[in-house]
Amino acid sequence: MDDSAVNGFRRLRFTDGADSDYSAIFRSEYGGSDFASDTFATDDARYEYTVVGDDDLTLRTMRAEGGRRGGVIGPREDHVVFWLTTGRLEMHFADRTRVVEPGSPYIASASEAYRFESESTAYNGVHVADRFLRSVGRDLGFRLPEGPLLFEQQDAAVARHEPLRHLIRTLGPALVDPRVLGPMRTALNRRLAVVILDTFPIRNRGDDVPVANRLRDAIRFIEAHAAERPAVPTIAEACGLSQRGLQDVFARTLGTSPHRFLRDHRLDRVREELLRGDPGRSADRAAGPGAAADIASIARHWGFTNPGRFAEAYRERFGEGPAATKRASLGARPDTGRASWRVRRAVAYIEEHLDDDLALGDIAAAAGVLPRRLQQLFRAERGESPMACVRALRAAAERNASAGNGDAA
Repeated sequence: MDDSAVNGFRRLRFTDGADSDYSAIFRSEYGGSDFASDTFATDDARYEYTVVGDDDLTLRTMRAEGGRRGGVIGPREDHVVFWLTTGRLEMHFADRTRVVEPGSPYIASASEAYRFESESTAYNGVHVADRFLRSVGRDLGFRLPEGPLLFEQQDAAVARHEPLRHLIRTLGPALVDPRVLGPMRTALNRRLAVVILDTFPIRNRGDDVPVANRLRDAIRFIEAHAAERPAVPTIAEACGLSQRGLQDVFARTLGTSPHRFLRDHRLDRVREELLRGDPGRSADRAAGPGAAADIASIARHWGFTNPGRFAEAYRERFGEGPAATKRASLGARPDTGRASWRVRRAVAYIEEHLDDDLALGDIAAAAGVLPRRLQQLFRAERGESPMACVRALRAAAERNASAGNGDAA
């Protein structure tokens, strides 16, 4: 069977060494239309661009090293949600300029034209057809504008939970499998489209409040009132959804229930307090009976009144008991000048590869943990993300180099 005959399924790969110039990517993907103009890659740019998917939705990656790339992208038929894992991208729209760096996802609406410039970037993206996204939105009962479908960016409260990336990790093997075609692929595409609609606010809807903003308000309310253990009806009322609507949007976007999300958030806050610890305590106190009282006090503050159930839930979420976290916190306190060994290993790897294109996944692999876990450790122990640490160390290295040059002069 010809894969391309099933809703346009395709697997494509473009590289700088395959006798095709950079503009061939746009000619191939958009039927030779002139929507892309002045696209270029300098002679020293090395790139690999891959496309997997069908006419409704494709997953794409771009790995570029050295040189520069750029051009003008006009209005097109698909919306683009992407992340940078390394590098920097400038996007110049008619009314604004956006600098995209590694971290949160960014959405470029189909109808908006922009000029871009980039250098040494690694990119992962989802391209979803406007007609398909509208069809899914209508099925969900969303009120969509008659004109162009324009999106705002994800709110930070939603973005830090990475709903779309987590779903892609789950569905990824099936999405890149050429045997998954027809209705099966459409069902997977639909799940990704639903998360995009649920987490990126749609503009120009009059007085109608996008579900993405309702989700944002629910997350913010939970985070602000976690210690009070608000009931699901209270959370729903605070964000303007019915209880059923609240349950549905949490299930679709975060793969959990509001109740479970609240419990996990409370556990996260307990862990943060245990990792911060009290700088005035001695190691003996932290390992002795006083530690158990400290743990119980923190747990009660966050609404865990049953020690046995709390310990079980904590171990299920973090793979260790609260007492083990308490002991480990001694190595992470600022007053000792030490960090946990995984964070130390990660920082050492960053310092050794400061001149390389560092990706979060590479740093996490060097530390022996998953990327999400590494981010949790960095936030708890250093108050910053791993990529923020990379930027800070690079800035410090540049300052030191400048100072050295000044001394030499």
